[in-house]
Amino acid sequence: MSDGSGPTLVGSWEAEGTDLAAITAAVDGLRHQGEHLATRTSVVNLVVVADDERTLGRTAAAMRRLGARHPGRTVLVRPSPEPSGSLGASVELWEAVAAGHAIWWEELSLTVGGDAAAHLDSLLTPLVVRHLPVAVWFPGVLPRPGDPLAAMADAVLVDSRFAEPLGAASATPRQALVALTELARRHPVVDLSWKRTSPWRELLAALFEQPQLRGFQLGVAAARLAGQPGPRRLLAGWVADRLNLAEDIVATEDAVHASIELDAVSGGRRGRFVVRRVGDEPLVDATAEVDGEQLVSLRRQLPEHGLTWSLAQALSRLERDRIYEHALRRALGWRVPA
Repeated sequence: MSDGSGPTLVGSWEAEGTDLAAITAAVDGLRHQGEHLATRTSVVNLVVVADDERTLGRTAAAMRRLGARHPGRTVLVRPSPEPSGSLGASVELWEAVAAGHAIWWEELSLTVGGDAAAHLDSLLTPLVVRHLPVAVWFPGVLPRPGDPLAAMADAVLVDSRFAEPLGAASATPRQALVALTELARRHPVVDLSWKRTSPWRELLAALFEQPQLRGFQLGVAAARLAGQPGPRRLLAGWVADRLNLAEDIVATEDAVHASIELDAVSGGRRGRFVVRRVGDEPLVDATAEVDGEQLVSLRRQLPEHGLTWSLAQALSRLERDRIYEHALRRALGWRVPA
């Protein structure tokens, strides 16, 4: 953990109309500077591909807030529609403090035009730190099948709340789900929306683990899932898969925050299980009632920065998640509007 001072920019370089040799020279120069300032402890390469500055800025800020917890080389890439093969670049050296020790890492920003934008793997291979895992994050538009940049990654990061298939700016939630399912079939996929819903999923599981409530998970008669389109479909798929529910007892609806409500019966008793966010507070409550009497109440504090937290969780496990993949496939079978 950082000692609280936050990251500090200690050196930078930028150029327009540059080339790969100049960029690598700038990285080497700043790296030499960093070696005199602190200890480099990179653990991952994070490549972010987006076509707008706002998204790149948001993702860069999330990575910086991780501070010393997940230091690594971050490469922000914005493919440009310009037909010329111009290359703009900046390199920044950042420092943070962890357990009393200063560490440093680099952040590269590239604007790539012309044919090079279609061959980002060739451009980026020399810029990532060798022998460290490579995570490629597509925060909005998903990569096309066979995308060489996705192929070079140890894991592909997505966010199903914002995911859109390539060339489908007004895609339906189902089209996005189809694209995510196909992507997960080809590559290890880590979904930040899935990570952000983990408090809901963990609290629901914790309710069923209570001794006085065991058995109700076998008698769920109705399930209602709410939230944003991507996350609520994931939750619906997960609930249906884990509890082996028929499609006709699962309903979904739009909402600002995610929620799960289940009606169940066991031994002649009626139970109601609810996991929902408390208004706009950073809290998730889970309650279980049996025959109208509340038996269990659990609560989980949400992180201050949801994107940063979910990114940290994603970078901690760059591997396939079979439960997520099962939830995707189950959600894909839904015919009801969601």
